[in-house]
Amino acid sequence: MSATKLAARYAKSVLDLAKEQGKLELVLSDMRLIQSAIDSNREFYLMLKSPIVHGDKKMEVVLGVFHNKVNEITESFIGILMRKNRESYLPEIIQAFIEQYNTLHHITPVTVITAQPISEELHNTIINRLKTEAGLMKVELTQEVDPALIGGYVLRWDNKLIDNSIARGLTLLKDEFDNNDYIRKF
Repeated sequence: MSATKLAARYAKSVLDLAKEQGKLELVLSDMRLIQSAIDSNREFYLMLKSPIVHGDKKMEVVLGVFHNKVNEITESFIGILMRKNRESYLPEIIQAFIEQYNTLHHITPVTVITAQPISEELHNTIINRLKTEAGLMKVELTQEVDPALIGGYVLRWDNKLIDNSIARGLTLLKDEFDNNDYIRKF
């Protein structure tokens, strides 16, 4: 079974259980907490993925870190993954869980990349325009800063990309000058 299918199945199972018990928001919060720990600590990620570290040791570390910090559903779920030797799939399962949660609640994660941080007012304007012009119901906007853009913005969601950055405009202008048919080339 592929990692994507496996992750989707486990994520659906825990999502359904959390929904059934009325603890979906708590489990989502737990999943984001664990994802943050995995993303911010490379050693933790490598330990989960390592075939050399024994499952009992992984379980001891993971439950030691998250015991009394996550809901009992999440803790039990992690325990099941560990007992079935599926802990290496935890990052993918968490990602699949968040994607399924977003689908269930019609939330579209959108990333805006700008040369400088944007104001709260502009943040809200972008969300409102995405709702009206792109037809998105709920928008979860994440901001990234990339000074190389010089100015303008780049929007990414689903399989869409809108690049209205000055850096892209300059690249297009350079390409036009390079391919100018009106200038005689020697």
